[in-house]
Amino acid sequence: MPGVLVRIRSLHSSLPKAERNVADYILANAEAAPRSSVQEFARAGRVSVASVSRFVRKMGYENFKDFKLELARETGATARYLFEKITRNDTDEAVARKVFLGTILSIEDTLKIMPLADLVAAARAICGCKRLMLFGIGGSGYMARDEAMRFSYLDFQAEGFVDASQILLQAMRVRTGDVVVGISHSGRSSITVEGLKIARERGGVTIGISNYPHSPLRDACKFFFCTSFPETRVNVAALSSRAAQLCVLDALYLLTARHARGIWDVERVNALTERMLRIKARR
Repeated sequence: MPGVLVRIRSLHSSLPKAERNVADYILANAEAAPRSSVQEFARAGRVSVASVSRFVRKMGYENFKDFKLELARETGATARYLFEKITRNDTDEAVARKVFLGTILSIEDTLKIMPLADLVAAARAICGCKRLMLFGIGGSGYMARDEAMRFSYLDFQAEGFVDASQILLQAMRVRTGDVVVGISHSGRSSITVEGLKIARERGGVTIGISNYPHSPLRDACKFFFCTSFPETRVNVAALSSRAAQLCVLDALYLLTARHARGIWDVERVNALTERMLRIKARR
């Protein structure tokens, strides 16, 4: 099971308001929280004791005592992660530091909750597919196109689609065994979710990457990989979980390259590309 703080950050946005108050108290007071009683948790979060108990069970623990014990074990190693959200009063140096700390935490937490066996299984599915499609809207669309280009170097029919009509049209063309990857930070991009639903209904192997474990995207996927970005700590929308998403995609790419057969001679492809560019430049 992932650590307490990782689970709290991962589930934070999906919690009811009362339980989210408990989560906020713990994230802001991770070192002191293990020494607090259930009544102190309730007072700090302005909630009932029953809400604290529900929160503890939702985190995967049978009782408050077990929860506090695990939190106490973890906080000694995670105190260095406690940083505040970016504010107008921060210095330039403080902003830069918080960005780096947020990214480091995101990647480390994502690794902790990553189902590595599923990553390998997803890569093997890509190895056996005739066509690989990646769907994404907005910022996720840029990532979808970049990854499609990279997978094409492994001799896959890989394409990235970023337009709503394209996504729906290509989803309707999915055949059994095709692989479709949907990238959505929120997991609620209606076009991406609908595209994966259609692809799965048509026999495609669907893979989703999102920052939220309880999202519509998850329900549309055979394989789902959740990143972890502490947005309750660093409220910078442009950052989102891009670094962690790239790590997931990099892992899929390298695992696919490892298990694929008949990969192109990449050096030859590069040499041919450079040759064509030189010919074009002379013109």
